[in-house]
Amino acid sequence: MSGLPEPVVTRYTAKGSYGDETVPVSFIEKPGSREAEPLLVLLHGVHGCASADHGNKYGDLAHMIVTAGARAAIIETSRSRRDRETFGDDREAWAWAAFDGKTFDMDHSDVLSGLKMVRAHAKGSPLWLWGFSLGGLHAVMAGGADTPVIPELEGLVLSGSGVRIRPEEEKALTLPILSTCRSQEELEAAARSMRTRRLVAFRGDMDETFSQASCRRFVDLAPLDPEAKHFYTIQGADHSFRHRNGQPSRKPLEEMMEILAPLL
Repeated sequence: MSGLPEPVVTRYTAKGSYGDETVPVSFIEKPGSREAEPLLVLLHGVHGCASADHGNKYGDLAHMIVTAGARAAIIETSRSRRDRETFGDDREAWAWAAFDGKTFDMDHSDVLSGLKMVRAHAKGSPLWLWGFSLGGLHAVMAGGADTPVIPELEGLVLSGSGVRIRPEEEKALTLPILSTCRSQEELEAAARSMRTRRLVAFRGDMDETFSQASCRRFVDLAPLDPEAKHFYTIQGADHSFRHRNGQPSRKPLEEMMEILAPLL
């Protein structure tokens, strides 16, 4: 990798629905990228922060995607503040401070706004959506809803996304965005109408948010031939795919990329 040129990062801003009303959209490509190369669009989890910076989970993953010979884009949703580091490990305080009053539909509107910009930039590139947790739900809705924003996708990737949260984790449903999330029935209806050539779903076997059955449900419902949809378990990975066996690690991201790369 040391001999490869540093990817080019181009940043835009789409119209947001809440708070600062901005949706940053970053494109990460190697110099001289061609439109024929697939473009993978990364959608972060609830209350997540996503940038093209090294050290950010989505930035690191975007650079892996470019190394694999594809192009990447990152969409970050609108919020009232962007100083996540101020809150340290207090995720709940961050959620209320940055997203209080924001609904799932507002968040989804942000994703669609970012995807419109992606489409304009991508032109004829084969388009993939890769969503983590809530980002996966947005991907299913965008790929399955009757909307002109997204044509048929080349591929849809879900990482840690399920149709229903574990009962013991339902306290999280009181937080902004999650408190107005679409019902299981609505998510399953979207899954049944997915317009994608391929579906790949990942789940960490140490995921405490969604059960295996909940994550597999999207795969079972997708209207694709069996050979076009796949479910993989990443051993030792947590819900966020940031840890392996409880220790910070990039290995879960690397393993998912190793599986996806031959499909691009």
